[in-house]
Amino acid sequence: MAVITMPDWVVPNGAEPYLRDFGTVLTPFLGGPEQRINRLGTRFGLRLTLPSMPTRSEALVVQSRLLRAREDRLLMEWPQPDFDTGDPGAPRVSAAVTSGVTLPLKGMAVGYTVKEGQFLAIIHGGRRYVHMFAADGTVGAGGTINAPIWPMFRTQLSVNDIVEIAVPRIEGMVSPGDELSWQISVDRLASFSFTLAEGA
Repeated sequence: MAVITMPDWVVPNGAEPYLRDFGTVLTPFLGGPEQRINRLGTRFGLRLTLPSMPTRSEALVVQSRLLRAREDRLLMEWPQPDFDTGDPGAPRVSAAVTSGVTLPLKGMAVGYTVKEGQFLAIIHGGRRYVHMFAADGTVGAGGTINAPIWPMFRTQLSVNDIVEIAVPRIEGMVSPGDELSWQISVDRLASFSFTLAEGA
């Protein structure tokens, strides 16, 4: 499968992040305490709208890439408006990880601070996985940090897997399970809205 990217001039004018939670809550029918069951697979998605654009030029490119991404995957920047990620260095996974919620990182700028709620994307096996830092943390003298993340890992990680912190991006399917449509107005402008959902 190929990964489809949008041109740099495609900037959403609206984004609604959402969570796909595969855990559940067990509620006893006789009124006992509820129990939360966490399951692997919890991941993120975005509902996006794009500004109106001319049908003769920009809209042709956008419709082409959205339609092709239905069969492949679309890659777009994860929105963090007004948050300055700074220069984290060149983050990579520093040790093999099989499960859990702690991300060992190396190659980072000494003194860089990760912030609770800040998003990141881990690239493993040619696919991105979006996560969020679960607590503040400062990179030590060796450029390393063991950072708590959320949700728990849903794939194994290898040493030297790249981690996107400066510009995290989401990669996934376009409007999975739904129709993909767009509007064309009488003034020959096209408007697009779609869902981008992590598939793994």
